[in-house]
Amino acid sequence: MFYRQLPRVLFVVSVLFWLAGCATADRVRIPKNPDPVIQGKVTEEKAQKALSMKIGREIAFLQENAQQYKEQALKVTINGKTYYYKFYDEFPEGPEKVEVTVEKTGTFSPSYTAEAKYRKVRYQTKYLKSRSKASSDTDFIRDEGIQQNTYDFDGKVWRLRSSIFEITKSSLYREDQWIASQRIKRIEEEKPEYFIDKLRTLFGLLE
Repeated sequence: MFYRQLPRVLFVVSVLFWLAGCATADRVRIPKNPDPVIQGKVTEEKAQKALSMKIGREIAFLQENAQQYKEQALKVTINGKTYYYKFYDEFPEGPEKVEVTVEKTGTFSPSYTAEAKYRKVRYQTKYLKSRSKASSDTDFIRDEGIQQNTYDFDGKVWRLRSSIFEITKSSLYREDQWIASQRIKRIEEEKPEYFIDKLRTLFGLLE
């Protein structure tokens, strides 16, 4: 029985090693002080407002620095090998369209969890073995979809618990226009707080 399961076990182990490698990517892209201070007694309304402000500050920060990130080559280690790539995000609807739902999880000592959803467009280049090649690479893949984050409130600030980017459309820039690719619909799981592990198809991304 064990030997029958061995291929599946090896696959799971390889995925875990790949995820551990992705965790080394220097993707810390948040403002220095994203968390607003809640004055007085914490209520559900105040907590929800604080989370909306936190997400708004993060989106504004990414939008303000998009041009810089468009030119910045990052490093990631996958299975012991080092790759370089570039990426930046856009938010077509801005922070105004972020949907935030807060739920109270305690009675005598109220605590809260929350879910946030908003549209996101990510532009990313392939993983290349050379930093200089990655820096000069302008062939971005455009992924469009819905960002879904969950949070826990620790009594003072909101902490990111999980983050999922559900990609519904991927496009390549060819002949002066974005053309939808044949890549499958997929979901990327991102981890807190605040580095990101990416769980995505590698087809077409590695050099």
